Amino acid sequence: MKVLSETDTGKALCEYCQAVVSTHYVRRDVPFSDGQGVVENVLVGVCDRCDAVIAIPSQSTPVIHDVVKQLR
Repeated sequence: MKVLSETDTGKALCEYCQAVVSTHYVRRDVPFSDGQGVVENVLVGVCDRCDAVIAIPSQSTPVIHDVVKQLR
């Protein structure tokens, strides 16, 4: 598993821009799509064009899992 940091960049498919775009990794508070909670201060990949969260590195999965468990 490659460990990413806030200084890393990459490329990913952005569903909003409908294109492969450059990304950068930052820490953000990210709400769940159902509106039932928020994962705070998690590392995510962000589209350089539209600023949408478009990637979640594998190292962020345990943090998300813990928040889901707390909400149940």
